[in-house]
Amino acid sequence: MILRPPRPADAMQITAIHAEGLTTGHASFRAEPVDWDAFHDAYALALVAEEHGTILGWSAVAPTSTRDTYAGVGEVSTYVAAQAVGRGLGKALLSRLVADSEAAGWWTLVAQIFPENHASLALHRHVGFDVLGTRRGLGRMTHGPVAGQWRDVIFLERRSRVR
Repeated sequence: MILRPPRPADAMQITAIHAEGLTTGHASFRAEPVDWDAFHDAYALALVAEEHGTILGWSAVAPTSTRDTYAGVGEVSTYVAAQAVGRGLGKALLSRLVADSEAAGWWTLVAQIFPENHASLALHRHVGFDVLGTRRGLGRMTHGPVAGQWRDVIFLERRSRVR
């Protein structure tokens, strides 16, 4: 497996992995998977995990604000294809994203994760994110198996150790 920056040719696989995660109802409030233009525009730094020409996961960081005072603060997203779950890809991707983000000057990374997404919570804690609290009833789900339900979100943060 190699970790590398995404290319336009990866677009269909990135979208498919995102769509797969969204169908669980525990990955995002987002109803539609990201296409290449939205992916490329939203994320300032991204990686894919490729094995034998197949993209098996991706991790990326998006700025939390355009305001200068928040430069270096980003929100992370990590998705792993169902066929690759349990192989350590999420850990490899997020660990590398953290290292690359620090090298690029990001000083704080945040994540917002549904409480039911135990694997994602464990992954983020493993790479140094701390739980800051729970945002109760942050939003109402519009799609999937929990459509119509108000959802809590666990808010996590990781401060750079090299800033």
